[in-house]
Amino acid sequence: MGRAVNSFTSWVGNTYTVGGQNSTPEKRLFVAVLSQAAHDVFSDHVEKLDKLQAKEFLTQNTWHFKMICELAGRDPDYVTRKMKKRMQEDTPIPFFSKARKYYRQANT
Repeated sequence: MGRAVNSFTSWVGNTYTVGGQNSTPEKRLFVAVLSQAAHDVFSDHVEKLDKLQAKEFLTQNTWHFKMICELAGRDPDYVTRKMKKRMQEDTPIPFFSKARKYYRQANT
């Protein structure tokens, strides 16, 4: 017998290619979580408490942070190191939509 026309991917959807890599909706969600935290740290319009919580999230290296990085396909040590460096420089990320390069995996 042949394969069914409605394969598993027709039920759950296909993976999307973003930046040459396959990206599931879940992976894109966790990348968005990291992006939002970085945005909160460097934005002037974010309340002080939210900014402080975002800084702690990105620098404390908790198991929550490690899990989110893993699910986003990112290296938590690399993300923490880059964010601490950027925070010490105290310069905003220019053109935040291009800031994705700061969340690269360690092997790229």
